[in-house]
Amino acid sequence: MENCTLYSHKLEFEKIVELLKKHLPKAHIDLNDQEENKSITAILKGGFFSKSKSLKINYHQRKNPSYTLDKVTCSLTQNLDGMVNYIQAFPADNEAIKNKFLHKVKSANCEISFMAEPDITNEFEVVLREMAQELDAFIFAQPNTLFTKSSGQYFADKNLDLIIDSTGACEIQELEVNVDAKYHDQPAESYTKEQIERKEKSASFLENKGIKVNNNLPCSPTSTETILRTKKELIDRAYALLVIAAKGEGVEQEHLIKTVEAKQIDSFSPYETFIYTTATLSDQERAYATWRYESLYVVLWALGVTEELKYPDEICDVSAIVSFIFQPSRAEFEKLVQPKHILQILDELDKTYRMNWACVAARIKDTEVSGGINPSVVYERHYALNWLTNHQNQDWDAVQTST
Repeated sequence: MENCTLYSHKLEFEKIVELLKKHLPKAHIDLNDQEENKSITAILKGGFFSKSKSLKINYHQRKNPSYTLDKVTCSLTQNLDGMVNYIQAFPADNEAIKNKFLHKVKSANCEISFMAEPDITNEFEVVLREMAQELDAFIFAQPNTLFTKSSGQYFADKNLDLIIDSTGACEIQELEVNVDAKYHDQPAESYTKEQIERKEKSASFLENKGIKVNNNLPCSPTSTETILRTKKELIDRAYALLVIAAKGEGVEQEHLIKTVEAKQIDSFSPYETFIYTTATLSDQERAYATWRYESLYVVLWALGVTEELKYPDEICDVSAIVSFIFQPSRAEFEKLVQPKHILQILDELDKTYRMNWACVAARIKDTEVSGGINPSVVYERHYALNWLTNHQNQDWDAVQTST
């Protein structure tokens, strides 16, 4: 027998049944459709010179579907909680992918055991691959004729490419974490006047710039339910970002050390600590670090250093923003800054969130982004603004920019 297990945020057992009937039209199919635990068996009878082949799929879903893993309420959430702890213990060649994957695990709502006898034949492989694509699933597998990306158990994405294994190996550069809005968004009927007016103002801005608008996107949080990062947190983050971005740009370590000592910088995130202390960065790590200038630009804006964020059609003026924070002493800088009002920050968050949706939609359709905006700049702004507003209480390395 060969087997693997798929995990998905989507609850679509009917889609699985449909795929089996589509790709195995000659199979005898037995269906057991209960409330939370379902199963389906497909048997392909053999002939004179061949044995019968079977595929059994066990489907188990959460008692309370969600977009996160805030409490253990059933056997599946207990399994997912253990999986999170298991993955967190792994080293990581790509820390950003690991963090995204942890969020994908936490958002899983169903577990699908895929068991083929005697092995995963071509017919069964077709079912597996399309199921993974349709359900946007990730897969827990062990080495066999189909899963060959690692010498031990590992996790694969919907394309069957390696996400991570126990050695920290990774072969992908991107991992999407998609969640159903109904598990996450505030009910539309409970939106406040503040939220509705902010959404309308953002839509008007996007329309005037020729950026595609999705009127079905939810409103951003209200000012009464949002707790902004403190002034000290913003200042600490700004200094950390300054050093990490400079490291990515190639500034020598001895100069960075002097800056860290002079500015009393001690608030690097775990992944930033890795970037700061690593002697030689890979191209990917260098790119990650250099893009932090855009995050720094947003944090400095939130600290009142600049009046407004310019239209995101090009990267920020690096020399200008570095001058703002590098020239004064830390004591002088702390006296100089005055954080923006929460309404200004939420307005910018709402607008950026909708621009990021337009960027993601264009990427999915392989079309040019409308309005001339730079998708990477928009993403970095969304990342920083979500951190600023304590989105899902996520630490810097784990911030998500779901659209």
